[in-house]
Amino acid sequence: MLQLELKVKNEPWHVFYLKFDAFPGACDEIRKVRDFIRKLTAGMVREWKETFDIFVQMSALKHDDGSAPLFSRHGREWLPAMGLGVWPDRPPPTIWSREDFENLQPGELPRILAYQVFRITASPEVKERARDTMLGLGSIVQIMGNDSIEDFLTKSRNALLPPITDPSFTCFPFYLPLLDLQSFSSAKPKELDYWLCDANIYIRESMEDQGLLLAVRRLPNEVFKLVGGSERRSSDTVRWEFPEL
Repeated sequence: MLQLELKVKNEPWHVFYLKFDAFPGACDEIRKVRDFIRKLTAGMVREWKETFDIFVQMSALKHDDGSAPLFSRHGREWLPAMGLGVWPDRPPPTIWSREDFENLQPGELPRILAYQVFRITASPEVKERARDTMLGLGSIVQIMGNDSIEDFLTKSRNALLPPITDPSFTCFPFYLPLLDLQSFSSAKPKELDYWLCDANIYIRESMEDQGLLLAVRRLPNEVFKLVGGSERRSSDTVRWEFPEL
């Protein structure tokens, strides 16, 4: 049974969290998550008239666990287009400085230089296959909204590019917002609206939180029920349980 907990209520945004036991996830766990995201996406497309787009976070992929080669093998089918993931609540990306290396502790790695992302540009059916294939590796971001993906990417470029001054990071074709639970908790609603560029649903596998985040601009109760969910409330917790998954 899957359980989603409401972690952040920042009207109009509601942010639910599904914890993974580990990344990459166990096969049975990931199968349930894939089924849930597939059914949830279909419900939101049908009931809310949303469209969706799939992105892969390259910083989550590695060669030693096979996740990077897995992505590479599907390049011809998925037609990935490269962009840059940006944390709007953090300092803008810059190249490494001398201080970055001087301040490293023994055994500590340098900060991630660039949060490279790829957009899957193939057909909707192929996008769903790509999401199902990569989900559980910590790599998937799914954006849903009423705008076309071109409109979203134009708005996200306008929102995320201006703070970036290092020329090494100003020439990417598109920019994608990266948010974790801390981002959602500390931001004001207007900031979230601006960072998410009129998207209505933001789904991200968050390595920082060791789980999946589902941020929805409106209460998703009706769609959760269509997917077989039931709400459970206690004094300080709201959970949705999906017993058939």
